[in-house]
Amino acid sequence: MTIYEYDLNEILPRVEGPLRELLDAELSCGNSMVEIAGGWPMKKANIWLSKRFHKNYQDQYPSLKYTYLGDPKNWIEEYIDIERGLMVAVSASAGV
Repeated sequence: MTIYEYDLNEILPRVEGPLRELLDAELSCGNSMVEIAGGWPMKKANIWLSKRFHKNYQDQYPSLKYTYLGDPKNWIEEYIDIERGLMVAVSASAGV
């Protein structure tokens, strides 16, 4: 999937707060974004990563909701900021 300029300039800046910190930590560890979208499943912004999360962030960011889905058709796991309408997930291409 291609990430477009609109995604980088309009949708990515919407990711803020704890989820932005989590995203930045993943990117600094070598993970990469494979998709950026708005509207679904969360309203404001959705980011899919190429690799599994390199660590568990639940203790560090208790306001985020973690879910392991293990869905090889959609995505494997996710952290959601329900209040801000944001999600960072691991793409199904990363493998279960």
